[in-house]
Parts: sequence; structure tokens; C-alpha cells
Amino acid sequence: MAKEWVDFKKVKDAVGMMMVLDHYGIQGLTKTGDELRGACPIHKGSGRSKNFTVNLRKNAFKCFSKDCGARGNVLDFVAAMERCEVRDAALKLQVWFKIGESEPLSSEQKQNTNEATEISRGIYSDPDGAIFEVISTATSGEDPEALVVYRELFGEYRFCVAPTQNFTGDDSRFTLVKEL
Repeated sequence: MAKEWVDFKKVKDAVGMMMVLDHYGIQGLTKTGDELRGACPIHKGSGRSKNFTVNLRKNAFKCFSKDCGARGNVLDFVAAMERCEVRDAALKLQVWFKIGESEPLSSEQKQNTNEATEISRGIYSDPDGAIFEVISTATSGEDPEALVVYRELFGEYRFCVAPTQNFTGDDSRFTLVKEL
């Protein structure tokens, strides 16, 4: 029986550690710069311990407990939490975060968009830390104003549309976290 092909790089590029921590409802980690520290959710460490570290910039984690020692990237974290193989963890992440359901624009589609309002396809965050995926740019049939089509990467994963100025300029509401 043939197994479904998994693009591990695509999964790791699309899903950040913060997204996975939110998915599991892991709270109580203290943030210092690009790092989060707290009790290890894998081996259910003591609430007072700070032996679990997540580096958000590197998208990696490590537990310094001698009883656990888990470490790695977002795939390794899910594999440890779910007690499964890395391949199965990647498949779970694809389903949870709907990776691959919105494909990048073709070169013909890109050519037809207005270059001045081109928004990078990627993962963005808002001032509250919520994470969104920008899918494409679009225009309304009634108004030639350029719009951005994006979706939530939490909750109900709703699709949304907003003016491009929400994603560009000095007063933009969203910040690019990772380009896809």
C-alpha cells in the first residue's frame, strides 16, 4: 500500500512553534526575547520548572530535564506530544493547519495582479499575536481597490478579505512572520 507523500519542508515552513503551542493550549511559558521557557508539556514537568525552552526564531525546542531530553523542530515536538512517528506528525499538522489547501499563485495569475499592491504570500501576525496566512490578492467587481485574501490559522480557520494597506506601510495592522 502506497503512503501519502509528505513535504516536510513545506510543513515546517508553514507551521511555527507558537501555532502548535496554541493548538495544544500550552500556557504559562514566560517570554524573553525570542524564547519561551516553562514546564515541559511532553513529560508533564512541574509547573515551577523552567526546563522546557522554545526558540521562536529558530522554530525549535529543547527540554533540559534528564528525564526527558526531547528536542528538535515543530515536527519533533508534535511527534513527542502525540507519541507517533515524525511522518505522522507532519500529516497531523497538514490537517490541523490546512496546509496545501491554498496553493500559491501561478505565474500567469501573478502577472495579472497589480505589481504596486503585491503582498507577499506568507504567515502574518496581528498586534494581539494571532496568526494568519495570506493566500492571494484580489479585486472587487464593483471597486478596483486591491484586496488581500487571508485566513485565520486558529479557531475556525475563516477566510477574510481586507484592503492591502492593512498589510503594507507604516500603519499596517499585520506583520510578516514568514514568507511562503
